[in-house]
Amino acid sequence: MKKSLLALAVLSAFAGLASAQSSVTIYGQIDEGVAKGNGGTAANNGALGTSEAWQVRDGGPGSRLGFRGNEDLGGGLSAQFLIEHRFSPDTGNSNPAATFWQGGSYVQLTSAQAGSVYFGRWYAPTFWITLKTDPFGFGGISQVGAKGFAGFFTATGVGQVRQSNAVGYKTPNWGGFTANLSVGLSEGSATAGRDDAFNAEYTSGPIYVGVGYEKITHGPASNSLVTSAATAFNNGDGASLVNFGAAYDFNVVRPIVYVARSKNGLNNAQTNKYWHLGLTAPIGPGRLKAVYGRLDPEGSVAVASGVTATSVTTLQTAGQKQTKLGLGYDYFLSKRTRVYLDYSTAKEDNRTNNSAYALGVRHEF
Repeated sequence: MKKSLLALAVLSAFAGLASAQSSVTIYGQIDEGVAKGNGGTAANNGALGTSEAWQVRDGGPGSRLGFRGNEDLGGGLSAQFLIEHRFSPDTGNSNPAATFWQGGSYVQLTSAQAGSVYFGRWYAPTFWITLKTDPFGFGGISQVGAKGFAGFFTATGVGQVRQSNAVGYKTPNWGGFTANLSVGLSEGSATAGRDDAFNAEYTSGPIYVGVGYEKITHGPASNSLVTSAATAFNNGDGASLVNFGAAYDFNVVRPIVYVARSKNGLNNAQTNKYWHLGLTAPIGPGRLKAVYGRLDPEGSVAVASGVTATSVTTLQTAGQKQTKLGLGYDYFLSKRTRVYLDYSTAKEDNRTNNSAYALGVRHEF
């Protein structure tokens, strides 16, 4: 009897050890609210376009359901994976419908001393600079969002946020300094070049500074406006993006500055410039958010949703400056649940002003 109890105790100890060395976490968020726009024609990314109808919609940086895991391999080595699905809570549909693991899907090996190498689909290094300097977290009607890429778009036609077919490397954290290098392989595609990207970030206490660079190599020689609805916009050989962001948290307010420049268009002769100033500030039980940005486009940019697209969306027109003001307030009911009220208004040369407001709830788990 004593031997049986001893054996059971030993087995339990080993089971606990194995459990501690390997873990899988389910995580996600659901963001839903109501929104209304004025029907203006100016570009106002994240808002309602020219619709004046009331809408029930995902109001944040994307409702999602994800799974991530970690296994301790010993000797400072570990393995990780992540798969993340994006969806629209108001309909239950995948968002977008064509990419089930839209949020990301990768496998990674990590050394505590040497850093991490990952393979799959994940955020481009330049994206992190934009995300961390967007007071609205790259979501909602007031977001900076993809406008922060200054017209730099990949062959997928959905903006330079993630890289598919990616191989990447992330350094360890060296006293607040990190770097991320990645390449998205074209895999022989006739409409997409190799996508090389890099960032360097410094985060220490209240300070954040980041710089990123991205370039398309061996892309199509010409990449002016989309010429037909059946052809997706893509950057040509040598198209590039450079971005920079900085913020400092004074506790009572966190001011933000961000600038970006892209080179693209026919023979990469067009330079598009973007900048914004923003802030977040704790007020009462919540947080105030504000941003003002301006895009100065030298070239036109239009995108189709894919090679079988039936429509083309014009994101910017050469010479037509775009400005946007976003204001919002998050009221935290708990660490995981908030109610928010956002407002945005956008102006663009030769178009009518576009305004929108949204009231919603976000729950994270």
